Amino acid sequence: MLDSVLEGWGLVESVRRVAVVGAGIMGHGIAQLAAQSGYEVFLMDIKREALDEAVKKIRWSLARLAEKGVISKERMDDVVGRIRTTTSLEEAVDGVDFVIEAVVEDIEVKKNVFSKMDEHAPEHAVLASNTSTLPITEIASATSRPDKVVGTHFFTPPVLRPLVEVVKGKKTSKETLQLAVDLAKRLGKTVIICRKDVAGFIVNRILGPVLHEAAWTVYRGEATVEEVDSAIVYGAGLPIGAFRLADYIGIDTVYMAGKAVSERDPAAIMPCPIFEEYYRKGWLGQKTGRGFYEWGEKGAPAVAKEAGERINSISIMAPAVNAAALLVRNRIATVKDVDLGVKLGLGYPKGILELADEWGLDRVVSSLEEKRKKYGEYYTPDPLLTRKVSEGKTGVEAGEGFYKYK
Repeated sequence: MLDSVLEGWGLVESVRRVAVVGAGIMGHGIAQLAAQSGYEVFLMDIKREALDEAVKKIRWSLARLAEKGVISKERMDDVVGRIRTTTSLEEAVDGVDFVIEAVVEDIEVKKNVFSKMDEHAPEHAVLASNTSTLPITEIASATSRPDKVVGTHFFTPPVLRPLVEVVKGKKTSKETLQLAVDLAKRLGKTVIICRKDVAGFIVNRILGPVLHEAAWTVYRGEATVEEVDSAIVYGAGLPIGAFRLADYIGIDTVYMAGKAVSERDPAAIMPCPIFEEYYRKGWLGQKTGRGFYEWGEKGAPAVAKEAGERINSISIMAPAVNAAALLVRNRIATVKDVDLGVKLGLGYPKGILELADEWGLDRVVSSLEEKRKKYGEYYTPDPLLTRKVSEGKTGVEAGEGFYKYK
């Protein structure tokens, strides 16, 4: 029976109190967003020192916003005053309407947290996970309310990044999904919806093949790191090369994310061994001073434009287009949401499907077929791509691809 607090169920106006569980980079950023948006917030962590540090970082972040004139000094104090901290999960979720979990990316840890949140939160409360890769359906299985469990994947840092992926678990109700979408919008975010609980959701489902295909190209001896990154930046028109991005993200993070996604769905990504090799050696990228690049005081060296001239950038990007096509064909995401996710989540100047239309879907399919013959079934073109090519809908030059141009 639904609690009267959410009478008119699904109306975001009914949400008054929000709890955030986990006070790390994501957690304290989400708590700040909720407080800035007018909600009463409980921020919970098992460590008091983590909470104290989180409040310091929130004050620092708000001070920067005040310096830029985004908020007033009075508003800054009001926002901080809306956030209460606690080391008690029971206290944090007592009487709340919406809970966002932002603990470590470990399925057993998350299931344990959700089980406890379910035990102590009001019946009407929605329980959301900020996971970037783990299955919402499995997390929800630890609760007695799987219909009220949903994914809300914020991007780092959540105060600055404009995107949230809302993910529907197998049993997530339409009302829960809509409430999560509306709340994310109230927090000032642009929302994309992942309508099925697939490995990698939308953005990481596309980013994974970009990073790993770049790595395979080097691993197979077809190009150097510099050549691949040059081709991606100057050939494909992306803002950053795959290897430089991996170094920024952290090779440990890339390795673990790829492992998690491929274990959930072997067809989603073909992990390149080079990431595990670097992970084992401790070459984790910028944070350790060495990854695919050597990171000195001035950063990594720039990549020369001419370095990638002999490399076919479409060949590197084709598996990512294939992944995007699968999402659209299976109605996991719309063309609009796929491209919006790539632009806002990865900083691409255009969506992956917009780019594919510009490159020519026939060229994308040809690249995939060539790789399939050499390296296996992972590269089999998605039926949506082959159908579009057979119908002559190959992109911009043909007047229609994923978009219409005439």
